[in-house]
Amino acid sequence: MAKRVVASNWTVVIKDETGAFVNIDYNCPYCHLDSGELISIGANNLDKINSSFETDQVCCICGKDVIIECR
Repeated sequence: MAKRVVASNWTVVIKDETGAFVNIDYNCPYCHLDSGELISIGANNLDKINSSFETDQVCCICGKDVIIECR
């Protein structure tokens, strides 16, 4: 089961009517190293980035599943 972590920072890089790219920084709960993800969000989910949301990702350093909470 994936561990949860709260993002240390998240920023909307670009957003328009077709979707958005969001950069997320976090500290991996497995390898305890700072990591980051650039995710794309489709047009039908744009309203979710106006409040808190979460995303399932794989740590690019240790390769383990992580659930990142963006508040």
